[in-house]
Amino acid sequence: MRNVLITGTPRSGTTLLCALLNKLPDTVALHEPMNVWEFPDARDASAIADKIDKFCDETRTSLREKGFAMSKHVGGEIPDNVAADKVNASGTRLRHTEHGPVYIDKSLTENFTLAIKHPVAFSALLETLTHRFDCFAIIRNPLSTLASWNSLAWLNVGKGHAPIGEKLDVDLARELANEPDVIERQIKILEWFYKRFRKFLPEQALIKYEDLVTSGGHELARFFPAANDLQENLSSKNVNKFYDRTLMLDLGQRLLKREGVIWDFYSKSDVENLLKQVSAGAR
Repeated sequence: MRNVLITGTPRSGTTLLCALLNKLPDTVALHEPMNVWEFPDARDASAIADKIDKFCDETRTSLREKGFAMSKHVGGEIPDNVAADKVNASGTRLRHTEHGPVYIDKSLTENFTLAIKHPVAFSALLETLTHRFDCFAIIRNPLSTLASWNSLAWLNVGKGHAPIGEKLDVDLARELANEPDVIERQIKILEWFYKRFRKFLPEQALIKYEDLVTSGGHELARFFPAANDLQENLSSKNVNKFYDRTLMLDLGQRLLKREGVIWDFYSKSDVENLLKQVSAGAR
């Protein structure tokens, strides 16, 4: 039985990844189904891994015997994006997920693949989880990632905090507590994710959002062979209509002045090329 844990930087395509996996035969991917706030009460990271293992076993039983699993969802289905393409009176994009039963209408063998995603919590626990589960992370151009964080008023990382990450990693909590600038905290959070991916995941366990979109989902075949048949019509949201163009120009310049782990996955030219698109669109 293959239990897969999906992590990644928030707003990098983790939800899209789950939606694509649910198109594959004998595969179910769930969107943040667990109460991760129970994790800090566990004895240690190994005990948390036990809790995840038990959750996977119970979810498998529920799916096989009852046809449903508990998960965040939209209208009973796993969405490809948790941010709605609608705004409220103040211009803020809405969040449209709820938590409850998701019914899976496809046949599953006894050894079907079960994937669950919790970007922040699983990233904090990668050192232990990689020894017990298949773990994959999805990443996205750092400028687009930060721009997306700042486009959603309800997103904690947009406020420069990653609450469950800070609870599970005291070093992260301490570092963020000592930084008064919101954008600087955001960049530190992004670097925290990248450091953990670089340290605990092999390169082949990383998926780039850009590659996933360009390939129409076919990129997933490296990890899930059935994805060879995916030919989805996907379009990049790296320059999204909801992103603040002026802020993106400032974020880009901040990123380009930094050195270190961010450039282990993307080059400065990746950010510069995106800035050119933003500048062209602003004229």
